[in-house]
Amino acid sequence: MKLALLFTFGVLLTLGCQPKNTDDGIDTPEDLIGRTIEYQYGESIYHVTFDSDTTLHWEAVAGEEKGAYEKETYVLEFLARQTIFITWGEANGIGVSQVLDIERGIVYNHLLRGRSVSSGDGKIRILP
Repeated sequence: MKLALLFTFGVLLTLGCQPKNTDDGIDTPEDLIGRTIEYQYGESIYHVTFDSDTTLHWEAVAGEEKGAYEKETYVLEFLARQTIFITWGEANGIGVSQVLDIERGIVYNHLLRGRSVSSGDGKIRILP
């Protein structure tokens, strides 16, 4: 019995000493306001900044579209902790739908241009 208690105590102590998840604390839509997410698709890099709970702006900081900038109205839902589904329509008519896996640093992207749909993925990170 003492051995079982010592074993249980040891396991609990070990689990309690594990490093804490060092995520960026994005658990609610409000956690995004004022934050910038960097998206990287190959050589193209975009900064998406959440201005409010319904508006964002993005800027191409590297790649073919460098210098492009737009303000957008978005909607989002949390699919799970650190996993966001977000959608917006761009001024040029492109519909953007994305799943952001913040913990893994991956964005899954679907673009709608007229009736043509494309998909791809990229890397993301929350900027300090």
